[in-house]
Amino acid sequence: MELFDFLALMVSAIILTLLFMVIGEKVISMTFRNNITPFFKIVGSLVFAIVILTALMYGLGKITGIYACLLSGTIILYNKYWLGHFLAEKEK
Repeated sequence: MELFDFLALMVSAIILTLLFMVIGEKVISMTFRNNITPFFKIVGSLVFAIVILTALMYGLGKITGIYACLLSGTIILYNKYWLGHFLAEKEK
C-alpha cells in the first residue's frame, strides 16, 4: 500500500466514522432524552459508528477498512477527550 492510498483510506475512514458518530449521537439523545453525560454520548456514538462500519467492511470483505475505522475511531475519541479537557479548563 502506497502512502497516498493509506492517506486516502484514513481520510475516508475518519469522515465515515464522524458521520456515523453524529447519527449515533442523535439516536442516543432520542433514546435517553438527555439523561446521559456527554462522555457517554461520545463513547456511545463511537461504539455505534464502529459497529456499523465494522459490519459494513466485513460484509464487503475489506479487513484493512476495519483497521482503518478502528484507528480513526481512536484518533477521534482522543481528540474529543483532549478538546473537552481543554475547553473545561478555559471555562474555569
